[in-house]
Amino acid sequence: MPSIPSPRAGATPQLTLRPYQSRAVEAVRRQWASGVRSVCLVLPTGGGKTFTATELCSPFARVLWIAHRRELIEQAAESLRRGRWGRSRVGLIAPRHTYIPAAPVQVATVQTLLARSRQRPAADLVVWDECHHERAESYSRITAAYPDALQLGLTATPERSDGKPLGDGFSGLVVGATYSELLEDGHLVPCRVYQPPEAIGRRALAQDPLDAYQRYTAGQSAFVFLPTVALAHETARRFTGAGVPAAVVECNTPPDERVRALRAFADGSIRALVNVATLTEGVDIPRASACILARGCSHVGLYLQIAGRILRPAPGKSEATLVDLTGASLTHGLPTADRAYSLSGDGICSASVASLRNCLQCGAVFPSRPGPCPICGYDPPRREPPPPRIYSLELREVFAGPATPPEAKRREYDRLRALARERGWAPYWVVREYRKLFGEDPVLDDATEDERMAELCSLVRIQRERGHKPGFVGVRYRAMFGRYPSAEMLARATAQEVTT
Repeated sequence: MPSIPSPRAGATPQLTLRPYQSRAVEAVRRQWASGVRSVCLVLPTGGGKTFTATELCSPFARVLWIAHRRELIEQAAESLRRGRWGRSRVGLIAPRHTYIPAAPVQVATVQTLLARSRQRPAADLVVWDECHHERAESYSRITAAYPDALQLGLTATPERSDGKPLGDGFSGLVVGATYSELLEDGHLVPCRVYQPPEAIGRRALAQDPLDAYQRYTAGQSAFVFLPTVALAHETARRFTGAGVPAAVVECNTPPDERVRALRAFADGSIRALVNVATLTEGVDIPRASACILARGCSHVGLYLQIAGRILRPAPGKSEATLVDLTGASLTHGLPTADRAYSLSGDGICSASVASLRNCLQCGAVFPSRPGPCPICGYDPPRREPPPPRIYSLELREVFAGPATPPEAKRREYDRLRALARERGWAPYWVVREYRKLFGEDPVLDDATEDERMAELCSLVRIQRERGHKPGFVGVRYRAMFGRYPSAEMLARATAQEVTT
C-alpha cells in the first residue's frame, strides 16, 4: 500500500520553537515535575503540536508515539526523524512496516498495538496523537502496560465525538496558545464566515454547494464536506461539469486514488476536494483557503477540526473563507474565536446541547450516539439518509465586532453606503447599521456635498426642536464626517431651516 505523502512536502521545516511553543514545553514539564503524570497539551490546528511534542520527547531514552490513523503515524515518524534521533532510530509498528525492536522511538497505530500485545516496546514516555479519538477502554489497556511511563496527549479539540471531556485519561491540561495569539503572529490566517440567518436542520442546506462555491469562493481551492457518499460523488460531477475540477475522498476510496487526489489538490490541478468524514484532520494543505460546510456538526470539536483545514498560512493567502450551509457556526461561533478548555464538564465551551435518542424497541431515552440501545440492545437498521433539502437563503458575512480587521470593516461600510444610495436612505442609516456590527461609528469620508448639507440641515432642525446646546450640531457633524461644518455651511443650513 503506497504511503500518502505530506502535502506540505517541499516547505521549509520549522527548526526552532516559537515563543508560545517554548512556553508550552516548559508548562508540560512543570506539571510532570509536580507529579502530574498524564498531561493533555491543547494547541489549535496550525499551532505545531507535532513539532512541540518532538521537543518534549527529546530528554527521554525510549518513546512510544501512538495515533489512530496510518497517515498520522507516518507524518509523526518523519517529524521525529528530522529531530535528534535520525532515520534509523525511529521505528513504525503498523501493518506493512517492518518492526525494528532496537529503535528507541516507536510510532504505532493504536489498533496494531492492541492486537500485538507481545510486541509492545519499552517506553519512558507515551505520546497520544489526536488523543480525543482514543476511547477510554483502549487508553486504559495500553497505559496499564506502561505504569511507570509519563503520558502526553496532543489535540486541538479536547472533546470526544460524544461531547465528553478527556478527564478519564489525563489529569493535567496545558493550553499552548489561543487562536488570537496565532492570528496576531501570522501562524493562522483570519477566517471570513458566511452563514444562514438561522440553523435550518440536519437534512437541509441554505444553498446548493456549487452555487455557494461560485458565489463566495470562486477560483479558490476548497474542501467540500458532505453528509453522504452518494451526494459527494454527485456534487463532484457537478463541480467538474461547471468547470471546477473536483475529486472525491471517502472511506471506500482506494489508497492510490486518495494519494492522487491529495496531490492534485495540493498542486492546484483539482479545485474542490469533496469528502465524507475523512479529511477532518491529519491533512495539511496550506494553499486551501475555502471550506464549503454542507453537513451537520453536532459537537464543537468536529466543527473546529473541519474549519482548521483552511486556516494555515501560505504564500499569497491573506484569509480563509468558511461557507456554512447548515448553520453550524450559529451554534459553535466563529472558528477562530478563543475558547476555554477543561478535562471535566464541557471539554470545549460551546453553545451546543447534547441531544437525546428514544429506543424504538423498549422506549428507553438515552444520550444520542451511534450503535444499539444500552438498555435492550436493539440496533435499528441503517438507512441511507435522503438527500438534503436545498433552500435559496441569502448568506451573510459574520464579523467580530470591534476586533474585525479594518479591511473587512471598510468592505461592509462600502456595501452599506451603496445600499443607502440605491434606496435613498439618509447617511445616518449607514452610521446606525455600522455601529450595530462594530460597536463604533464610521467616518463618512466619501459623502457628497449634497449629503453633508442635508445631514447638517437635519441636525439644525433636531437642535431647534429638542432644545440641545449650541455645540450639538458641530459635534454630531464632526463625528459623522470627520470635520466641523464651515461657518458658511452652518449659516446656509440655519437659514434654510428657519424658512421651512
